[in-house]
Amino acid sequence: MSWRKKLVDSVSVFLGRKMALDDSGSIRIPYTSPGLGARFGEPITLSDLTFAVKREPVAHRIVFTVAHDIFDNWFEVDDLATEAKDERFNGAVQAELAKLNAKSVFTEVAVYERAYGWAIIVVGYQDSGTSLEDPVENAKAIVDLAAYAPTSISGVEEDKDPDSLRYGLPLYYRISRSGTIQTRVHFSRVIHFTTRLLDHPYKGISVLEPVWDDLTNLRNIRWGMGQTMYRYGSGFPDIELQGATKKQLDDFVDSGQFQDLHARTYFVHNEKQKLEFKGAQGVALNPANYYEPILENIAAGSGLPKAIIRGAQAGALTGSEVNEREYFKLISDAQSRYEPGIRFLIDKLIEISQVKTSVTDYAINWLGGFEINERDKALAEYDRNRSLVLKTNWMTVNEIRAEEGLEPVEGGDVILGLQKAQIDLEKEVFKEEVRK
Repeated sequence: MSWRKKLVDSVSVFLGRKMALDDSGSIRIPYTSPGLGARFGEPITLSDLTFAVKREPVAHRIVFTVAHDIFDNWFEVDDLATEAKDERFNGAVQAELAKLNAKSVFTEVAVYERAYGWAIIVVGYQDSGTSLEDPVENAKAIVDLAAYAPTSISGVEEDKDPDSLRYGLPLYYRISRSGTIQTRVHFSRVIHFTTRLLDHPYKGISVLEPVWDDLTNLRNIRWGMGQTMYRYGSGFPDIELQGATKKQLDDFVDSGQFQDLHARTYFVHNEKQKLEFKGAQGVALNPANYYEPILENIAAGSGLPKAIIRGAQAGALTGSEVNEREYFKLISDAQSRYEPGIRFLIDKLIEISQVKTSVTDYAINWLGGFEINERDKALAEYDRNRSLVLKTNWMTVNEIRAEEGLEPVEGGDVILGLQKAQIDLEKEVFKEEVRK
């Protein structure tokens, strides 16, 4: 028997199935670790990113959960020209954004942008143009919004004129719709989103790219844990046939008598053969020792606290709040990066008088996602009240009320601290006179 045939027989024993040499005499051992995605150190394609978001729990959380948290609480717009909040202006803007389903579209584009590094919103104008290929001209209204991922963009035509302000940037986007239909869209009808530019003028990097190798390691560890349970969870079958020859052993295996064994792998031998597991001596390694450092790396690369990645606020209350605060700092930073696209849309709505207002300068006020617990609220109120009491030592009651936005009261032009000191002094003088 050749060494190749002996090796094939050994592999057959450990894999639990018969293997043979191919026509050229080569041994082909199937690759059984997890595939479908770029492996450690390999280039990452759009299909790899799609696969990760669909199949990797941590990748899904980094992309989808964060994108939804960015826009879930939405925002208000405040007029910077007046100190008082202008509800009419905010209401007019929000009404038009609601008609365009803007919150849903912006959330969708955030998912695409985080997953693939860039994405676009095509703005549907009612204007003089006859098609999406024409520049926007004499716009009368914005009628719809649609988000597109790079997976739906078959090509980008860049500006090749060195003297142009848009040199190197997109002039037209070719968008694939319904699989085969392609639409050419002029850049003036597009809001382009990319918040992590690095080595390309308009295509950013995916949030998954800095943590890709760690996600790959994590996937292999999970696969290994599953295989350990699947192969060895019920024990490793050791079947001894006393006095059997090699041909008899092969015949027993080929007979199919062992097909119903729960473990996938087994070892069939006579009394002269023996199988031992070296290294861990039959005890599986503790995956936590390898899992935790990878989660640390993913937390560092994504900016998400490890507790948030896990999806649970385990541990002490204070520790959970620290994680929450850190997470919503990341959300706040992401929100500010999407603001240019939001401002572009609101500015257009004002410019074409779809939002009728005299406001010329406004601020986007994101509604907070972090909620202070009742205990901390009570402590904050207590500290605030103590501060007001201390102020009475050098401020009049009406001065303090003015700071709080309250109307003055009759008799409030007194400093309570000085008044109390005067009363205490008078009491001491009275006591001294009584003693005399």
